[in-house]
Amino acid sequence: MVNRLRTLKVLAVLLYIGPLVAGMSGLGPSMIAPFVGIFVVWLMVLRPEQWPSTPEEWLSRHAWGAALTQVLSQTLLVCVLLAVGRGLGAVADIPPRPEPILPLALSFLAIPFCRMFWDSGEAAKIGVFLDAEAEAAHAPRAASHAASAIVPLLNLADDMADSLTTDAVAKVMEPAGAELRLKALVAALSHPDRSHAALRRALVLWATEPEIVASGELNGVMASAFDIAGSNADLLRLYVPRALALIGAFGNQAKGFPTPERLRNSAAQAFAGDPNQDLPADLRKDLHEGLLALARAIEAALAAHAPVEDAPMPQAQSQTA
Repeated sequence: MVNRLRTLKVLAVLLYIGPLVAGMSGLGPSMIAPFVGIFVVWLMVLRPEQWPSTPEEWLSRHAWGAALTQVLSQTLLVCVLLAVGRGLGAVADIPPRPEPILPLALSFLAIPFCRMFWDSGEAAKIGVFLDAEAEAAHAPRAASHAASAIVPLLNLADDMADSLTTDAVAKVMEPAGAELRLKALVAALSHPDRSHAALRRALVLWATEPEIVASGELNGVMASAFDIAGSNADLLRLYVPRALALIGAFGNQAKGFPTPERLRNSAAQAFAGDPNQDLPADLRKDLHEGLLALARAIEAALAAHAPVEDAPMPQAQSQTA
């Protein structure tokens, strides 16, 4: 994808060469409108995140304002390129050529050629954008899509069977966009008045699968699972042994686990804040020790995989006779 991005930037030069050639050929203001049209279409094809995607969005005043801003900016850019081309033509004493086909064709060819090498939708799924502006424009829409995608999960019944909830979570938490959806779920389940018992259990099971943790594609997935479990002893009894096994197998992913301080604080509170907690003393002790053991294991993994700093070079000591 990185190589495609580089190729795209090279091909995009065609878009800007067109107005320059038009200016050098002596073509004037009559070329502004067709070039602006080509530039705008290029933006719509290569940067769809900066344009409304539904008829409802196009009906909003904000969408029209954003679209007008894009058109005006492209108009200014075309005018500047035409003026620069006219200047270069005058300096180089290039004779006028009033045929507009060649410069328009050069700019137009940038659209299909760039589209062949770049799919903004596929690139956005793996977090690759043309620039920071495109990433910023994509963020609100991606967050909105993530919020919409998790609604079916939040509507699952608390007494639904594990097999059904696990299948539902697996379908929604597909690799593309899973990180945003997980964050949206953590935020939605952070309210203490919401039970979602079956969903919480399914999410803990999904997040603690070896293939999810080993890939490292989801930042902080084990920390998110710990947030979802909260102070629920049943979920923590499910989470802790799986987390201990995972940190032992994939210590290089320790940064995605909850911090040792969080685990120790949770163990120290002894789940006194949960009004539904009625664990026997022996199970409470086992869970307390399990959290402390997990904290120690994460500390050890972080230390083992910490970047090694360059050792200072030994200084030669002068010897005197």
